[in-house]
Amino acid sequence: MTEMTKNDRVILLSAQEDLRDGRYNQVVNKAEHLLGKYPQSVELNDLYANALYHLKRYADAGQVVADFAEDFIAQPRYQGHAMEILLANNLFMSAREVLAQVPTSQKGEWKQRIVTAENDYRQQHSTELAAKSRKFAYLGALSVTEQVHEVQAALHLPLNEYLSAAKTLLNDPYGWQVSKTQVLLQLMKAQVSENVDLIWLDGKTHTISLDELKPLEKIDAFVRVLQIVEQQFAAKDPIKLDLLERELFTQSNYIYPYFDDVITGPNFWAQAIIAQSFGEPLPAKTQQQQRMLSWINRIHDQEIKIGLI
Repeated sequence: MTEMTKNDRVILLSAQEDLRDGRYNQVVNKAEHLLGKYPQSVELNDLYANALYHLKRYADAGQVVADFAEDFIAQPRYQGHAMEILLANNLFMSAREVLAQVPTSQKGEWKQRIVTAENDYRQQHSTELAAKSRKFAYLGALSVTEQVHEVQAALHLPLNEYLSAAKTLLNDPYGWQVSKTQVLLQLMKAQVSENVDLIWLDGKTHTISLDELKPLEKIDAFVRVLQIVEQQFAAKDPIKLDLLERELFTQSNYIYPYFDDVITGPNFWAQAIIAQSFGEPLPAKTQQQQRMLSWINRIHDQEIKIGLI
């Protein structure tokens, strides 16, 4: 990020003083001026979102938090503001995601604030909440575009309703695996402690402990495949690298959380994806390789079935 000039730092300090004094429109004006120069500054975006929140422009503030979610969730100095903004937008599952990362000393207070907000929402929107929960539970009946939208819309559900609907969704034999993965990842990020049944890519029911789930960046088999592809294409063909990474992340949505059962040979998996993407299919020389190719074909068949190919 470009280092802020001395004059711009003075403007930032002035905007921070305006925020303390309640001059929120002035904060917005100064922040927007500075963001034209430093759009990736988390400090600036936090100031901007905070001013928007106080002006009751909750949706705009929520968009800023969404654009910088990783920083707002991970850094304690921004977590309080993020939590307030998310609750103002009734984004209860996103607020739970922040709660999972806040310091232990603050967890009790913030958890109670989330629970209170969820209870208030239940009382005021009971009919709407029931309809949203049911739609989320039966995503398998919707188109791909609608499922993508509803997975995001479900972040507005309180935890109990989200989890109840998620259990139905995960156990739907006709449900799209990608939607199921997104739900599992959301439950993991919110640190929900439950056992759930998942009808997975193999058509079988698997009981999963949500406590044992890992984010993609901590799954060795997946990371190893990405590393192999990056080593092969980062320097000589970044366009191909981007295409391959997109394909691998698409596959991850079908494989999760059973990477170790599927990618039993990361090097062969990487070469098979490269071959299928830019050349002829790679032949299998062992039973292990044949099983990996069969998984790749199964993912391909799912993409055809759902209408993405």
